[in-house]
Amino acid sequence: MVDRAPPHLDPQHRPPTPRRGPRRRRARQGQPAGQVLLVMLGGLLLAAVVNADALVERAERKPLGTGRDRSLSLWHPVQDVAHVLQLHRLRQLGDLAVGDDDAGADDLAGAASAVTTTSLSPTADEPPELRRPSATAPLRVHIAGDSVVRDAGESFLRLAAEDPSFAPSLHYEIATGLSRPDFYDWPRGLVDDAASLDPEVMLLMFGGNDAQGIVGPDGTVHATVDSPGWRAEYGRRVEAVMDSLRAEDRLILWVGQPPMRDADFDARIAVLNDVVQAAAEDRVWVRYVDTSRVLGDEDGRYADRRPGIDGPLRQGDGIHLSRAGADHLARHLLTLIRDELPAAPKTTTPSTAGPG
Repeated sequence: MVDRAPPHLDPQHRPPTPRRGPRRRRARQGQPAGQVLLVMLGGLLLAAVVNADALVERAERKPLGTGRDRSLSLWHPVQDVAHVLQLHRLRQLGDLAVGDDDAGADDLAGAASAVTTTSLSPTADEPPELRRPSATAPLRVHIAGDSVVRDAGESFLRLAAEDPSFAPSLHYEIATGLSRPDFYDWPRGLVDDAASLDPEVMLLMFGGNDAQGIVGPDGTVHATVDSPGWRAEYGRRVEAVMDSLRAEDRLILWVGQPPMRDADFDARIAVLNDVVQAAAEDRVWVRYVDTSRVLGDEDGRYADRRPGIDGPLRQGDGIHLSRAGADHLARHLLTLIRDELPAAPKTTTPSTAGPG
């Protein structure tokens, strides 16, 4: 019997091939430059949408001029997208996380259907009678609303400064209205304004941000302006504001929205204007101001320009007012207020004739 060599010494023996684990793909040294660029651009775009409100506010703080107008025409559409998609809420939640009290923790808890109805002292059902103002006792005029009102309000303040018989004040909040009191509670803010300033005339303008879904007091969601119940709920809010601001000899001029360039948006805005006008007609202390022919053409349709006005009426978004459009609206409002003032007393010329 021939002894065989141990396997490790047998020249014909081949050791088993060791098993290899799963092949590892060679790590990529880097991503294509184009892909990196797209990721960076996507991140910047998301950041812009999330911070749209702050970007619009920063643009509105710029000095009046073409630079400010260009910035607003760029950021206003971004802001609209942010609010439609509710992405601006991410900024609010971030502010809350770092302890920013201005972020509105109570509002985010679900106060969308609540509308303050605190009422000032009511008066008889008689139209308000404004007094004749003077340089020593100027007429107190308060202007309030959204970012559209900021432009018109700035023009009003500048033009009214030429007349010492007017003492105007301005309160605006960007991206706000009556549809979302959880974002900013205008009914409460207006009552506070009225209590602290005691205005004799209030110029109000809302609606640019209100053609959206709203929630009723019972939690019912009215998704669009065409939804059953939307008009009634928005009308309830408008009427509550009008009633809460009622005071003796205080006139409220509720300025309607102008025609819009986008046909679908213009149709939604027309619904809001109808609701406001109907509410004003039932209240003697409120006047509805139709701006369709002030900031539109002779037929009340959208127009970029009007004869006699140097420059376009609107900014590039077809919604907000340009400086020329804001000045034109402010002059119109000043004229309406002056028409409500009592005529100056007639002076009698003493007779120079002697006794007969």
